[in-house]
Amino acid sequence: MRNLKRKEAIRQVIRQIRKHLSAGQKQEAQALLAQLAKAADKAAARGTIHKNKAARLKARFMKMVAHA
Repeated sequence: MRNLKRKEAIRQVIRQIRKHLSAGQKQEAQALLAQLAKAADKAAARGTIHKNKAARLKARFMKMVAHA
């Protein structure tokens, strides 16, 4: 149950970032990157996701926001 909640927290932030980027709201999306990093790092530390997956998620979305 806890793993599902941690994964869902990551998914929620990802959905919000994508929504803001598609609407052209780069500042709002950039503010959510910290939440994504926190959720991904917490899940990786607890073993819910692999640490490389957390790093990959953060890198992809930081790049996505930077190029938006």
